[in-house]
Amino acid sequence: MRYALCVMSRLLNPKTSRLSWDETFMNLAILVSKRTACKFVEAGVVFIDGNKKIISLGYNGPTEGDYHCIDVGCAKVDGDPQTGELKRCRGAHAEVNGIINAQDTRRLRGATLYTATFPCYDCMKSLNNAGIKEIIYYEEYARIKKGGKSTEKENEARELADRKGIKIKKYNGKVYCDVKN
Repeated sequence: MRYALCVMSRLLNPKTSRLSWDETFMNLAILVSKRTACKFVEAGVVFIDGNKKIISLGYNGPTEGDYHCIDVGCAKVDGDPQTGELKRCRGAHAEVNGIINAQDTRRLRGATLYTATFPCYDCMKSLNNAGIKEIIYYEEYARIKKGGKSTEKENEARELADRKGIKIKKYNGKVYCDVKN
C-alpha cells in the first residue's frame, strides 16, 4: 500500500529537474569530508575526468595505523598523546589521499578537482604535478598555527595555481548534504 502511494505521488508530481554536475560533485566532496579524522578542518575531494566520471575520492586523515585526532587530540594543538609536546600535523590531506587513491596518476592529467576546502600550498604543489587543470572549491583554507591560537592564510597556493594556469572557481551553488557531526 505504501509503495502504491509513493508511485502515485510521483505520477501526480513528476520530477522536473536534477542536480547540475557542479552540485553533484561538490555535494559529494562535502559528504566525503565527513570521514575526516581532523578536529578542525573537514576536507574532502572528488577528482573528475573530462567525461564527468569520478576518478578518485579523498579526505583528511592520519597515515595508515597512526593516531586519529578525534580520538587522541590534534598534534599541533593538544600535543603528542604520550608526551604532550606540540608537533606537526599527523594528517595526510584529502588531496594527497585522493591522488594516492587514483592508483594510476596518469588518470589525473587534465582532471577537475572538487574540494570542500581550498588546497593548502603543499597540496597545490602535488595537484600541479599531477596535472590538475581546474579546482572548484567550497570554503577557504586557513592553516592552524602551532598551539592552535590562530590561523593563517596561504597565498602561495593561489599564486602557484595562477602561475601554472590552473583554473580556480568558488562554488556558490546549493549544499544538500550539510551533515552535522
